[in-house]
Amino acid sequence: MKTLIIYLGMAALGYAVAIPLRSSKEKLNWTGKVLTIVVLSLVFSMGFKIGSNRDVIANFGTIGVYSLIFAIVPLIVTVMVLHITRKVLRFSHQGIYLGKEAKDTETRQSLEKIETSYSQCVKNKSIFSYSTFRIGLAVLTGLILGYLIVIKYSFLAFDLTNKILGVYITYALYTMVFLVGIDMGFDGTAIQKFRQAGLRILVFPIVTGLATIGAVLACGCLMPLSLKEILGIGCTFCWYSLGPNIIMDAGYINAGAIAFLANFLRVIISLFTIPMVAKKVGYLETTGMPIAASMDVCIATIQGATNKETSMCAFVSGCVYTAAVPLLVPLIMS
Repeated sequence: MKTLIIYLGMAALGYAVAIPLRSSKEKLNWTGKVLTIVVLSLVFSMGFKIGSNRDVIANFGTIGVYSLIFAIVPLIVTVMVLHITRKVLRFSHQGIYLGKEAKDTETRQSLEKIETSYSQCVKNKSIFSYSTFRIGLAVLTGLILGYLIVIKYSFLAFDLTNKILGVYITYALYTMVFLVGIDMGFDGTAIQKFRQAGLRILVFPIVTGLATIGAVLACGCLMPLSLKEILGIGCTFCWYSLGPNIIMDAGYINAGAIAFLANFLRVIISLFTIPMVAKKVGYLETTGMPIAASMDVCIATIQGATNKETSMCAFVSGCVYTAAVPLLVPLIMS
């Protein structure tokens, strides 16, 4: 809960700082470059942590297969269910509400222009952007260096490395959320458009959780895991630094390892595929891909591939599940 409060505070602080600077935001475009550097350093650190973990590397066979299933299947199911939900609730591809609030002619014409402009733009864009390539390279480099430096040649002790990276990741996440808040503050219209969508926008976080848990339960039926372990894995909601540790503390080591790697893989896969899903499926569908990580690790990628309104919806969804993990997982494992 403390982490959630800090994230919310950093985002709000960034938004507040940007408001009086809107007139000179062109001079502050360097914040976008800093944000890119922070994101790349974060995914590199995540790769280094997983590559330097002897237990995960040693059991990568069985644990890896189970984790990959728990990562990919719920991710696909979540995107599909969110797509159906978006259509039913009458949100456009770009996440613009097309219901009663858009009845007047002027608003509808404006929306049609936006959609037409969007359709023309995406034809000229590749599915996998340069930023996606950089993220993949950062993760792969981190994995290789983590294995070589810590495991193979023992240049660094695992405990010390893990502790240092943990501290860095924590403060880098705070910085990233703060910078995203600044970007939203420069725009100034995200909150207004978010309000226009109303409470119906909260349906997407709920659907995300239900789709994920349902898919995890379906996959778990085919594996030698207890119902408690399966539910525990499902309710970690991509918070790989907390949820799996709670499971391990309860004595379920293998389930905890599976949860860690599955959540890690889902976040990494999301970072790779968010631009593609945004282009081919829809903006709002990206908000549920990394679940809790949509408010920190993946928020910049979502914002870059979609728009300010969608990134705010992703941030809200991430907040919901960041708050849910420390409540649900201990309850399930007790």
